[in-house]
Amino acid sequence: MITSIPRYMIFLLAMTLLAACSEQQAAPPPQGRPPSPVRVATVVMQEVQRSVTLIGTVEPWRRSVVASEIAGLVQAFPVEEGMAVKRGQVLARLRTDTLVIRLNAAEASHREAWTRHRQASKDLQRVKVLFKKELVTQKEYDDAITEEGALRQRFIQLQTEIQQVRDELKKSRIVAPFDGWITREFTEVGQWLSAGGQVVEMVDLSRVQVQVPLPERYVKDVRVNDPITAVFDGLPDLEAQGRVFSVVAQADRAARTFPINVELSNPNLTIKSGMVSRVTLRVGVPYEALVIPKDALVLRGGREFVYLVNEGQVSQIPVTPVLHLDEVVQVTGELQSGMAVVVEGNERLRPGQPVRILESEG
Repeated sequence: MITSIPRYMIFLLAMTLLAACSEQQAAPPPQGRPPSPVRVATVVMQEVQRSVTLIGTVEPWRRSVVASEIAGLVQAFPVEEGMAVKRGQVLARLRTDTLVIRLNAAEASHREAWTRHRQASKDLQRVKVLFKKELVTQKEYDDAITEEGALRQRFIQLQTEIQQVRDELKKSRIVAPFDGWITREFTEVGQWLSAGGQVVEMVDLSRVQVQVPLPERYVKDVRVNDPITAVFDGLPDLEAQGRVFSVVAQADRAARTFPINVELSNPNLTIKSGMVSRVTLRVGVPYEALVIPKDALVLRGGREFVYLVNEGQVSQIPVTPVLHLDEVVQVTGELQSGMAVVVEGNERLRPGQPVRILESEG
């Protein structure tokens, strides 16, 4: 038996369905994709200058093969390869017994000569008085003058001999000519050194120089004292600043490059001789150009472009990079100074997409 539904129940059900339909019709349509958060930077016009990077090898500022000025037997050799030495520090000492004997003999002869010369001077004064009184002959007077002069010359000669022996004694101590490092040894204790014999090789690394080959087309643009920047394969965290200190006027005939020498300060001795260095220097005349941050450049599908922000939406603007500088790149394209380009968040954007600009950090 089918029970009939009360009329008031049918009425309530109809009202419920009507209310549901009204709410569905009043609900807003579903929203589109929300604005993407991005950071922007301004296109600017600034002075730029072309640069070139050249590869060279680090050389010490000074390199010297220290030699002995006199002949002698090596009595002491207190240094070794790799040791740091100061200017004036002893590198080697020669045996000096014979020199000391010569010095003692020369000093004794010098004292004797001084005594004899003093007596001859007194005798000459007496003879001179007697000669004026005509109590001695001309020959006796001339002999007194000759004797005093000869002894005076002997006295001077012995003074010179003493100075010579003392100089040789000084030279028996072979010392470092500058602050530096020992890179090679050429002698040992007990070895005989002839005059001019090599003792050690030293290098000065307080400053270093790098010789790099400059292509002929850039020669007219490089001058002495131009600033340079150098980096090193063996020191990835170091970027050194320096200057050009010479431009060699003779080109390499085979490569058609001109050697230039750059100077770098090396106070901590971090840069070592023989390291590979990549030297960057400015060439050409500075000029005004449009630049954008490197992060604004997007490469996709073999094309390079930037996203320009205008009234909350982005548009895709093709550009051509001309010159990469430190943190910016010179570009050409439909850009003007003062425009805002996306530098963060641009990798996921599409043309016409709405964006929300975040405040710059820092």
